[in-house]
Amino acid sequence: MEQTIRRYRSDWDLTQCGQFENGIYRSRWYPGLRPGMEWLRLSLAASEPIYVRVYAADGPAPASVYEMEPALERAASDLLLYGVKGFSLCFTVEPGEALISYELTFPGLSVDSFLPSVMQEDGTLRKLLGIYQSLYMDVNRELARFPERLSPNSPDPLPELHRWLGASSWMGLGLPERKLLAAAVELNRLRGTKKGLQLLVRLVTGQPCEIAEQFQWEEGIRSAREREDCKRLYGGGQTSVTLLFPAGTSSERLSMLKSVLDDFIPLGVPYSVVRLEATAAMDGHSYLDGGAEILDQPPAELDGPENGEWILE
Repeated sequence: MEQTIRRYRSDWDLTQCGQFENGIYRSRWYPGLRPGMEWLRLSLAASEPIYVRVYAADGPAPASVYEMEPALERAASDLLLYGVKGFSLCFTVEPGEALISYELTFPGLSVDSFLPSVMQEDGTLRKLLGIYQSLYMDVNRELARFPERLSPNSPDPLPELHRWLGASSWMGLGLPERKLLAAAVELNRLRGTKKGLQLLVRLVTGQPCEIAEQFQWEEGIRSAREREDCKRLYGGGQTSVTLLFPAGTSSERLSMLKSVLDDFIPLGVPYSVVRLEATAAMDGHSYLDGGAEILDQPPAELDGPENGEWILE
């Protein structure tokens, strides 16, 4: 039954598939499969209660629906269109500004067609079965979308997916949840490693950072004073990690990053986050980024008209 069903869906811009007239939304005329065809269902999403009128025609689409008698009218957002027959269909919604989207399903197909013929002429039974048929259609649609919603890259993933992928602790902290969920498998695989930190930093801050570990600077420093300066910057524990960010990194992004760093750095390992400033006064506690160069001051020169009058001793 589900395989023969076809649908019209509204565009995100409702004016592409209808028009607003004096507070009422009027859809365009939708063609069916044949004259006298029975339509199945009209589902609408609205921000407030709405009143819907449905019109059907077998001939050319009328210029104005307001001169026609509605085939069905009801204050509802989900209408079964049993008895609405015609080659084309149009509907109006009032108030029009409350309409968000809609879906029109056809052709009409009722589960009563599978019942004994003696029960197929009962209109009341057909309408009652139609309610369950709508539920059946909704369940089938959810089942069809289920494999797609299991993907972290899905635009509408399952609500439980972040828990299944071990990303629950990263949700609800103002972080880019969609990006973190899409990379959850890789983040969990690399958690506790330098690559894992670099991936996390790119996802949260949108830019890379330099990661300095204690052995990297300890092995290359012989001066006791420089060693003490580095300990104050990097930390003086048995092992430590420092994340160095460029000056343009926003404080808000760094705060969000700190909220999940404990989940990506091995237990007991101290860490610090340092944002390097573009310019700063240099003293004994200053840090020079990689590639920095200190030039000698240029020699002094005397200028001015009285240069020859100076006596230098």
